[in-house]
Amino acid sequence: MGTSLYLDLNRLARRSQWAHGFMAAYAEKAASPVGAGLLVLAVLLLGAWLVARHRPEGVTGALWGGLGALVALGAQQLVAPLLDEARPYRVLHHVELLVPASGAPLPDARTAMAGAVVTGLYLARRHGLASIALVAALLLAFARVYVGADYPADVAAGLGFGAAVELVLWPFCGWLLGRLVEGLAAGPLGVVVAAGNAAPKPSRQAPPLRLSQVGAPNARVIDALKAASEAARNANYPQANSPREEPSAPGSTLSRAGEGPPPTS
Repeated sequence: MGTSLYLDLNRLARRSQWAHGFMAAYAEKAASPVGAGLLVLAVLLLGAWLVARHRPEGVTGALWGGLGALVALGAQQLVAPLLDEARPYRVLHHVELLVPASGAPLPDARTAMAGAVVTGLYLARRHGLASIALVAALLLAFARVYVGADYPADVAAGLGFGAAVELVLWPFCGWLLGRLVEGLAAGPLGVVVAAGNAAPKPSRQAPPLRLSQVGAPNARVIDALKAASEAARNANYPQANSPREEPSAPGSTLSRAGEGPPPTS
């Protein structure tokens, strides 16, 4: 359970009263009973969804990060009573408790939701935001022990429990959410759900001209085209229209025009 570590952090809490307000608000008291830690993770999840709207897998991972956190919370409500683990301030005496007493701690509900959100951000491939969320989740786990609400093992089990719920249900729930996102992106809610996934509208093109819209060909134009075609054919084949010379018989001579027969010896 990490009792010795819990007592060490509790003694630290007694000596650092200046941090009580922040730690209590971050763990639970801000927007009670949510806590500032979960609010920070919700803002990071919203930012990941806004950034990832141009990629279907990014939108699906971001949505499942939030929904998976709620599923992890519901599963924790079922598992914790079965384990029946007592809170540390109910077993240990004279410990500092900065938040109201609550129910079964194992696994811790808030860190379970935090683990689900961090895993969802990694599934959405928003690694920068996921790294920030991981730091926020670890700070939340530390704050839960600092205020005296949980053992270190409780918050560690909560982080692992939330991540496990997110990963185990991801193949089916991710596929289902992906189909839902594709359907909404093609509809009127596409701008809200996934702005970059809506099918682009086809551009309007000018209709083709009909033959009836074109004027009748001019006779002079047709004659000019025929003449140009005939001239090009004559230029390419000049011998086609020239008269052919008949070959002379062997031994015979041709007389020139206007001259008599050749003289005899």
